[in-house]
Amino acid sequence: MLRLLFLEVQSPLDQFEVRDLLSLNAPILANLHLSLTNIGLYLIIATYLALVFNLLTTNFNKILSNK
Repeated sequence: MLRLLFLEVQSPLDQFEVRDLLSLNAPILANLHLSLTNIGLYLIIATYLALVFNLLTTNFNKILSNK
């Protein structure tokens, strides 16, 4: 049973493979190929989190500082 689990992993570099999650092939528009890959999804999530944290930490003059 344990041998079957280890046979599935072919190479340690498989974890870094870039995979298409969503793709759009448009042969009408000069063979346009648009795709969202796993790396693109990670970048979108990281950008979204950075923007959310930036908006949460912005003061917008709601609290006055002590002078």
